[in-house]
Amino acid sequence: YFIFVRDKIHFEPSTYILKPHQGVLWTGRGNAREQAMLLAELLTRRGEKVRYAMGTLDDKKAVSLIESIFSEKREFSYSENIPIYDPSQDNELLSAVKNHCWIQILKNNHWVDLDPSFPEAELGKACTSLDKTFSHINKDLLPKITIYLNVEKRRFRENNSNNSESQTILKWQGTIQEISNQPVSLVIMADFRSIQEEEKENGLHKGLFGGLSGSSSKAKEEKTKELEVLYQANLMIKGEDKGRGCFSQIIPISPDERVDEETITRVWLHFKVENLGEKVLETERILFEKLQDTDTPALFQRHSILITANRIPTEAWEGELSKVLDKELLDEVKSGIEEIKKSLKSQQDKNAVLERSVSLEKKIGPELGHLINMIFAYTSDNLSQDAQRALSIFGYYSLPRIIITSFEGTGEEAHVSIDLRQDTIEAIPYPGQAIGMKETFLYGRGVIESILEGKVLELFLGKRTLTTAFLMQEAARNDIPLRLYSYLEKEEVKKLGMPPHVTKIALSALESGDILILPDSSIEFNGEERWGWWVVNPTTRQVIGVLDTGLHQAMLQRTILETKGPLQTKMGFVIGAMVGAVDTQWVIVSMILKYGELNKEALKEAKSYMKEINAYLCPGFEKKVSATLASATLIDIEDCYKKEFSIGGGGGVKIDMGWCDKFAKGFACASTSILNYYLSQY
Repeated sequence: YFIFVRDKIHFEPSTYILKPHQGVLWTGRGNAREQAMLLAELLTRRGEKVRYAMGTLDDKKAVSLIESIFSEKREFSYSENIPIYDPSQDNELLSAVKNHCWIQILKNNHWVDLDPSFPEAELGKACTSLDKTFSHINKDLLPKITIYLNVEKRRFRENNSNNSESQTILKWQGTIQEISNQPVSLVIMADFRSIQEEEKENGLHKGLFGGLSGSSSKAKEEKTKELEVLYQANLMIKGEDKGRGCFSQIIPISPDERVDEETITRVWLHFKVENLGEKVLETERILFEKLQDTDTPALFQRHSILITANRIPTEAWEGELSKVLDKELLDEVKSGIEEIKKSLKSQQDKNAVLERSVSLEKKIGPELGHLINMIFAYTSDNLSQDAQRALSIFGYYSLPRIIITSFEGTGEEAHVSIDLRQDTIEAIPYPGQAIGMKETFLYGRGVIESILEGKVLELFLGKRTLTTAFLMQEAARNDIPLRLYSYLEKEEVKKLGMPPHVTKIALSALESGDILILPDSSIEFNGEERWGWWVVNPTTRQVIGVLDTGLHQAMLQRTILETKGPLQTKMGFVIGAMVGAVDTQWVIVSMILKYGELNKEALKEAKSYMKEINAYLCPGFEKKVSATLASATLIDIEDCYKKEFSIGGGGGVKIDMGWCDKFAKGFACASTSILNYYLSQY
């Protein structure tokens, strides 16, 4: 087992214990603690007695351990004015790997050292002196993740004063290891019920979050004045119920009546990752935000969540694929959809129809959402690895990825989206490689991730999806300039004419110190004016595509039924929402075998994007640099990685033409390098 872990599970310099044993085996990599934990588990199962050992590596051993992550030695030829990467000078990385862990096995009443992190390690030899030992790694020492579902409500007041109140509807906490790679699903479903005047008088609806029952045995037969919408939320992990909650809203029957009741203004998921009590990651996913008086949460929502810090290989999702492609299941789902659609047009008991709809969705929804997430992660990992090899970069995940595939039904439309809520990656150049190549890789990966989001849904549903990459391409094709904005240009952002809520999202990103790349005007998509932008870390050039919804996502909508008649009742709307989700899920399943085309399609679009986009990045820049990036010479490439073209600086940097030119030059350089790789593939 020692030789297996030493030779097959290679070291990576990640900081936290994130990967479960299966994730370490899938990736073929782990940090020293993850390697030690896997070896300890294998030996313990064989009946051996083991313990963990800790010590501090000296500089020489730390550099040797870092150098071991590179699969081969590569030769590079750069002129003297090009900064190159030297692991011995990377103080941050050295500090991260010096705190070293290995295991000891008890043999003949003596503890024998087993350190699988170093490729040249031998049985019985430690790579540093021993500081301390312990029998096991306590669960309290593992990074934890907490998932919250929060709801914000506001009560109507004549003076429009802000009286909002928030509450956590459900909460789950566990270690990253136990939730990693598992199917996690949040379902929210609406239930309409009548409320009568006397029930309110009896005090059944006190407080913003009080009185969720919506019924009373004392109620007299009076004319119904209002409806209560009760939203039931359920969090499932590996098919097990991990939390339930509910929230409600009162809706007047007459839209002219303005009542003193609460209204749901915001619903969101909140993810928090902590290590030893210290917060290391926090992010939110907005599920609903009230922008207009008529806005209400979707009647049915399923959000499939993948949390992972390892590579996803084919074998990780082959079993799920065979489940959803089962012919009997597909036939049952398809016939069930048609039966429910017919039932909606008849006078059948709507409660019975709703029960059939819920049952049908449960047969396909949980597995399909998880499968889409796994296929996306698998394809993304393959593309990232190919780019890493081509650019001589080593990449790894230091924080868990959070990918969310959502199906939502409103009663008339179904919405599908993929959201890369947290998808950052660490990158280290090979020794001797230009330091700037790290920025090139991170930029190229950001572009390809945004494109890949759209391609997953586009291939599986046969329709063009909305992504940031698509909006940027459309801007370029319509000669709409793309401009760069830092926090110092926030007044200029306000003048772009974006809707107030979109401006608010953009300004929030600027306040965090990021740079935004925005088109000068909106882009039409499916008859609506839409906005989207790149959020760029000015130090690393890591790129995230953001839409005007505030989500890092691709999205698509489908009409559920050809006629609206069957959906005139509230129950009909809920059933319609369910049908829309299941119908969309079935369409995706019927096309899901096309996942093999994702790499090719994503690379083709990335190539097109990078050829077109740079000429529009800064007004006037196209006069200085050819838009045909593929014609760049080797001298141009080397010129890219001089210090003078570094795009460093924070959100407080003034975006004048000189800075803009330098930034655009950096993007053109990155595009040229990554594009040359993409051109060599397809």
